[in-house]
Amino acid sequence: MYPMNKEDAMKSALNGMIVTIDGPAGSGKSTTASMLAERLGLVYLDTGAMYRGVTHAVLERGIDPEDEAAVTSIAEGMELEFRTTDAGIVLFVDGVDVAKEIRDPDVSRFVSPVSLHPGVRRAMVRIQRSSARAGGVVAEGRDTGSVVFPYAHVKVFLVADIDARSERRRRQLQDMGIEQTLEEIRENIVRRDEIDSGRTHSPLLMPAGAVIVDTSALSIDQQVEIIDGVVRKEAERLARLRVGEGERNAFATMRPCYRVIHLAIRLFWRILFGLRIVGSEHLRYSECCVFASNHLSYADPLVAGCGLDREVAFVAKKELFRNRLFAWLIRTVNALPIDRDEIDRTALRLISAKLKSGKSIIMFPEGTRSKNGAIGDLKAGFGFIAMHNGAAVVPMHVMGTNDLLGCFLRKRRLEVRFGPPIRLPEGYAPHDRKREYRILSTMVQEEMRMLKDESEA
Repeated sequence: MYPMNKEDAMKSALNGMIVTIDGPAGSGKSTTASMLAERLGLVYLDTGAMYRGVTHAVLERGIDPEDEAAVTSIAEGMELEFRTTDAGIVLFVDGVDVAKEIRDPDVSRFVSPVSLHPGVRRAMVRIQRSSARAGGVVAEGRDTGSVVFPYAHVKVFLVADIDARSERRRRQLQDMGIEQTLEEIRENIVRRDEIDSGRTHSPLLMPAGAVIVDTSALSIDQQVEIIDGVVRKEAERLARLRVGEGERNAFATMRPCYRVIHLAIRLFWRILFGLRIVGSEHLRYSECCVFASNHLSYADPLVAGCGLDREVAFVAKKELFRNRLFAWLIRTVNALPIDRDEIDRTALRLISAKLKSGKSIIMFPEGTRSKNGAIGDLKAGFGFIAMHNGAAVVPMHVMGTNDLLGCFLRKRRLEVRFGPPIRLPEGYAPHDRKREYRILSTMVQEEMRMLKDESEA
């Protein structure tokens, strides 16, 4: 096969994109997302309607929306499906069209309490991710860019003043034959904002790298036009980054010494421990990355590194460099020392220099090994490194390194799993640096936890 030409690469990139549109109630998400999807030839995924579908089912069956166990059971057992009808794309719950019912005032009143339950959100996220597995989706909601699809190629966050939002919701309800006063609508929107922004699990949050669009004074056509331009620009970038057939493979760029060590270590883990590598298809772009892995044992760098077909540098705690012979050995495979307990400006400069030269980095941003396998909080400096250098972040999960004997005896699985890259827009300048560093770290942490769940499933 031959590499795709520029036009075909652009079309392929566009058809595989995931675009998220988040924002508070009444900011114009649904209409904008559906029109954008139609314009780009992508599938429209209304995640908010899915939560309304669960709420409608809960109320219809007389279940208390505060009963977490019962509500979660409903969410996990129901069948949600979007179908194209004469009225447009409509949500069906267990085979029944509920397009009008989910806009009922009672559903609007209880949808936020129902959405608060972590089990409900986990069930919906699984369905939403499954629906977008092949890409080609425009998803809208309140956490589609921060939780559901942190790896979305374009993340949009709509904002609007409360008056514009209330009026839009009133017109939307009128079109569906539902009458409600403007004051009632306004109060409901304010209450939902408070609940959605204050909840512990998956709060309303502007994702790191989001494109902010204030829709207060914009028409729907203007909103769609702005976002369409952003999406096509990103599709062009992805087409440039895509590694086509016959192009130079990253494996061939390894230094001979590194390549020999890499092959030897990979064969060692594969033959003796049955190493399994999952998700390599996410790494088909020629870009420098920050690989973020969980940390279980001292074997993690060796297992994580040999799972990649490219030369990378490792960030390791400075204590490992005290022995001169061992320090020489790990420097051979590009280990970089870092002080975990304080801001290490020398290490930050070294890391930045590596990334700017086109090299990728593997980091263990938890900072220490996990005793029980749980993914802990990531160090604040991780978000800074990724965002400051504009590098794509690839979440990773390593499994089995804390029980190598079990892997050797094939009682446990040794595995490296890669998630899709989390990218920032080209030339992105954070609106609030410290806040976005934290948010990016949280997004990566949640994705690492999702990879852990997939490995253990």
